[in-house]
Amino acid sequence: MNDFEYFEWKYNGNEVLRGSIDQSGNTSAPWVVFCHGFTGQRMGPGYLFVKLARQLHSCGFSCLRFDFRGSGESDGLFRNMTVKTMEQDVEFILNELQSRHAPSKLILLGHSFGGMIAAMHAGSTGAQGLILLAPVGNPEGLIQRRKELLDAGANSNGLYENGPHEMSIEFLDALRGFDPVKRCCSSYKGKMLLLQGDQDLSISVDESKRYITSAEKTGIDTEYHVIEGADHNFSKVSYVKTVIATVCDWTKEHFS
Repeated sequence: MNDFEYFEWKYNGNEVLRGSIDQSGNTSAPWVVFCHGFTGQRMGPGYLFVKLARQLHSCGFSCLRFDFRGSGESDGLFRNMTVKTMEQDVEFILNELQSRHAPSKLILLGHSFGGMIAAMHAGSTGAQGLILLAPVGNPEGLIQRRKELLDAGANSNGLYENGPHEMSIEFLDALRGFDPVKRCCSSYKGKMLLLQGDQDLSISVDESKRYITSAEKTGIDTEYHVIEGADHNFSKVSYVKTVIATVCDWTKEHFS
C-alpha cells in the first residue's frame, strides 16, 4: 500500500471531486478529514494543510484532503458553489471514505468557512474529534463583510467579482437564517479543539469563541488556544509551528 495517493471520486456519476490521501499503514488508525475555506483549496493557506497532514501521518493518523466542487482541482465552477453544495460535498466524501476505508474514528478539521462546514456536520457524521481553525461562527457577518462587493454591483455576466473569482448572489443569500454554532453544539458529542489568531481581520476572537462558549454549556470537551499576533491564515513560520504542534499534541492525546 502506498502511503500517499491522489483520488478522483465521481459525485452522482457526473462531477469529479479530487483530493489527496496520506494513509497510515495501520488499518485501525483514525482518519482526519480536512475542509478548506472559501476561495481556498486542499493545500490550505501557505500549504498549511499539507504540513499538518504530513505531521499527523508521521504520528500514525490517516489524512484526507479534498477540493470542494468549484475549487482547486475538483470539477464545477466557483460561481455555482453555495453552502448547500459544500455540505453535499463533505457528506459525499465522508460516505465514500466510510465505504472504502471504514475508519475506526473520524476527526473533522476545517479552516475558516471550511471550519463552519465541518462544525455543522460533526454531529450528524458521528465524528469523535473536531478541529477548528479560525472558523466562521456568524454567517451574517460574511454578508456584511461582502457589502463592498455588492455595492460595486454585478459584472456583465451578472456575477459579483471577489478578487479573481466570480460568485453568485445565491451564495450570499444562502448564508441567511441559520446558526452553525447552534447546529454544531446541539448534536455533536465528541471533543473540540479551536485555534484562533488575535490579529485575525476576517474572523474575530469573539466570533469563533462562540463555538467554545456554546460547547462548554452542552458538555462538549473543549480546548481553546488564542495565538498572539496570528492572522487569519497563520501566515508566519512561528504561527504555523504553533498550529501544527498544538493540533498534533491534542490529536495524539485524545485519539492515539
